[in-house]
Amino acid sequence: MKASIKAALISALVFPGLGHLVLRRGARGLLFLVPALLAGGYLLRATLTLAGTLMDEVNSGRLPPDPLLVLERVHNSGIDNPLTNGAALVCIVCWIASVADALWLGRHR
Repeated sequence: MKASIKAALISALVFPGLGHLVLRRGARGLLFLVPALLAGGYLLRATLTLAGTLMDEVNSGRLPPDPLLVLERVHNSGIDNPLTNGAALVCIVCWIASVADALWLGRHR
């Protein structure tokens, strides 16, 4: 298997930027890895905070365990805001760009 294909698969299936390590381009890989890691961490923190709040409300009886009511509460929570949408966009762009860049680097070696 060619190094560029292997690097692209690692970046696509594991995490963006890791495939660049196969190509020995770690500094360039960090350009994809760090923003994706920070954005993913923010999304994870926001999601876990909301899940904890919802679980507390369900456990205390303030929110019935009805999936439609929980979904309505999620929509009303404000988690779908420009900051979380931007973080999701950063993750997607880093993932796609990392795969494309790994392929490009492998072909221009």
